[in-house]
Amino acid sequence: MIDRFPVSLPRTRRRHLRDRLATAMITAGGIGVILAVLAIGLFLAVEALPALLGGGLEIDRIRATLTPIAWGTLKAAFWALLFAIPLALGAAMHSALFMSPRLRTRLKPTLELMEALPGVVIGFVAGLVLAPWVERHLPEALTLLLILPPAGLLAGALWRWLPTGVRCWLPLSWAGLWLVPWLIALSWVAMIVAPALEALLFGGDLRGWLDAELGLHYAARNALIVGLAMGFAVLPSVYALAEEALAGVPASLAEGAQALGATRWQALWRVVLPAASPGIFAAVMIGAGRAVGETMIVLLASGNSALMSASPLEGMRSMAASIAIELPEATPGSPDYRLLLLAALVLFVFTFLVNTLAELVRTRLRRRYRRMGGTA
Repeated sequence: MIDRFPVSLPRTRRRHLRDRLATAMITAGGIGVILAVLAIGLFLAVEALPALLGGGLEIDRIRATLTPIAWGTLKAAFWALLFAIPLALGAAMHSALFMSPRLRTRLKPTLELMEALPGVVIGFVAGLVLAPWVERHLPEALTLLLILPPAGLLAGALWRWLPTGVRCWLPLSWAGLWLVPWLIALSWVAMIVAPALEALLFGGDLRGWLDAELGLHYAARNALIVGLAMGFAVLPSVYALAEEALAGVPASLAEGAQALGATRWQALWRVVLPAASPGIFAAVMIGAGRAVGETMIVLLASGNSALMSASPLEGMRSMAASIAIELPEATPGSPDYRLLLLAALVLFVFTFLVNTLAELVRTRLRRRYRRMGGTA
């Protein structure tokens, strides 16, 4: 044993040296990222605020320029979150609490890998494939949007009325698979029924009826297309964070509620969701930050028309898209250049505050789990 110490001691020192070097590199990388973010904010503030405070930019021009694109940014983010949050949270609740572990180990990484899809690819598909298809088949598209959400609830109601033997072949833990044929079948029925409904209810011209009766003009690239495409991009990040928060809730809480007579649904709503609410809130806030800052999807699928309209069937222009379009042509130091930098500063401050708030909530979640004896 004594002879080995001279051999193992240098190895231990080298290992400690490598650990310290790795720690120093990681720390330097983290500090570098923080300094880079602060430098970006400082640059935007130095370039934009003097012109704003010194009178170089007229308030009326700022209002006329930034108000439509700020509205378009919030409009695009609203429709994206309206599409993504119910699907992401529903999928997170099912996979964390009800799904079969075998199925979860396969589906969860697949959904998380969707986050790696580039926004430019999603925007390309939305602008050149989805938008023309919806324009040609508007009744079918709206029928699908109206039928698919109740179809999931109808499947759950019908499942409860099935005989016990049939329910054993269709367990809830595998609903993520056996619901797919059901939804495909209902989508096929909707595609067949939609033209007849259009002829019966709208005289065979749904677009003309929307324009004449409701005053809704249909644009090929509109907020609905942007919401579907951007919601598809936001969904994986919201799902991953919410699922992690729900899976990290101590199982003893739900088991204790069920031992006191609560059903699994009651335990979910009254015990698990309140315990995981900080993490779910953080997931939604991070998704909102991603939706507000998205550039390429809005650029390719929105039509880039700066309209102050609440209609989901009309286009918009966001701050990020305006910066991407106009900044290469703006002359440094000009009023247009200052306006674009002011828009970038507003966008930077908003996303920075959203992400900071989400991180504070996640920290609170970890502390709560420690007090409850959890492992998250």
